[in-house]
Amino acid sequence: MTPLRRATVISPTVVPLEDQRWLVMRGATPQDLDEVQALHARCSAATLASRYLDGGRAPGRRLTSSLLGTDLSLVVTAAPGTVVALGNVAPAEEDQGVAELAALVDDAWRDIGVEGALLRQLVAGARLLGYHEVVTIAPTSGGWVHQQVSSLGPTLLQRTPFGEAVLRLQLAPHHVGLLGPPASSRPARVTVSRPGVA
Repeated sequence: MTPLRRATVISPTVVPLEDQRWLVMRGATPQDLDEVQALHARCSAATLASRYLDGGRAPGRRLTSSLLGTDLSLVVTAAPGTVVALGNVAPAEEDQGVAELAALVDDAWRDIGVEGALLRQLVAGARLLGYHEVVTIAPTSGGWVHQQVSSLGPTLLQRTPFGEAVLRLQLAPHHVGLLGPPASSRPARVTVSRPGVA
């Protein structure tokens, strides 16, 4: 695999939201473990089931820690550093050139632009890592991850023997262009609060 260009993908990037607020996306670190566990604790059972396909249980500390060290691990944070989303790119078991993409977004931060920004950055990062295809696995209903990935290009929908939906997106050079400008090129003053809090 081509080494990941950390300065391009992992340096903090400001994410503008549809409600005019801002969040920061950056590479995950081991120091994010407690915050990522807290993110899981805030998510509903339905949200966890959509991410982990296991009945809506949060992963244990060891698995959560491993999620911070996949090929590409991104967190989205609100002031003062609360993690509100986690995204991962990791090799799929089937093929060395295929990456599995997964994401989790705090229920309180849904539908205001976090999902799209995170998925676009993950797809762009997978392309930079040298993957030629990404797959996402979801329950039978698909879900927001499939909707966001489908917006990035032609996809192929398949089913596992268990009825889960597998969505495939072939990566092309233009997917690298999805990466946004680094945070240093955005306004220096960023004010973020939890939804519904002034």
